[in-house]
Amino acid sequence: MIYNYLYMADTAMMHLVTNGRVLMGELQKDNTVYVYVDESGSITKTNISNNRYFVIAMVFTDNPIAIRRLFKKKISQMIKKDSKRKKEIILNKEIKGSELSETEKIKIYHHILAHGSDKIELGVIVLDNNYTNDKFIENHARTFNYMVQVFFDSCFRKHSKYMTGNGNIEILLDEQNVATGAKYDLEEYLNQQLTIKNPICDKFFASYTDSKNEKLVQLADFLANTFYRNIEKKDRDSADSVKMWMNSLCGDDVFDFSEAHDIELNVK
Repeated sequence: MIYNYLYMADTAMMHLVTNGRVLMGELQKDNTVYVYVDESGSITKTNISNNRYFVIAMVFTDNPIAIRRLFKKKISQMIKKDSKRKKEIILNKEIKGSELSETEKIKIYHHILAHGSDKIELGVIVLDNNYTNDKFIENHARTFNYMVQVFFDSCFRKHSKYMTGNGNIEILLDEQNVATGAKYDLEEYLNQQLTIKNPICDKFFASYTDSKNEKLVQLADFLANTFYRNIEKKDRDSADSVKMWMNSLCGDDVFDFSEAHDIELNVK
């Protein structure tokens, strides 16, 4: 079957090899938290009226097998009912969150949270480009790494259910959205900042993959797009999706990366 062929990566021995090390997201490790990251919008000072917000979505789990299967089950049901979606999967090997309506995505979100809310947490970082300056945005890789580090040091440290002060945190990011240089610096930067003095874990690992290879990076893409639609586009259909995730948000809100801290979710 087409579906089985395209999703045959869901085996216990699927390995992602990056930078000389093997990330075994299918195999459980003791005291390891896995984080899957994608983004929506831009870090920019150009045409801010239409590009005001930049959103990073981070899916945290200590059981990627369970969450991945929940996600894939709903995608499977979707493409079985929709020949157009099946063709998209065959052509592109994935469906992007921007290609789905919130009505379609909310069914996926509901299934994941109904059966796996105890195994997942969502971190959402939002940058308001109105409050950036040329120095802040001149190196996107450095800015991205700094935002992730501040989130971990503040929001994750204070609020995450996965905060223990030990164990490993393994981060997997979509390589297509990573600025040049970021993939070589993030792991070292986080270990320097957050594992030596007042550590939040023993060791960070950061790896990169094409989102086609990892369903939970695809889930992060869905969520980044949902929150971007909600904040940037004031999309009414996204309100129910955002409300559904509120109880699973680290800190019970988005991590507002602006001077005024005036970012509001549109959930009414």
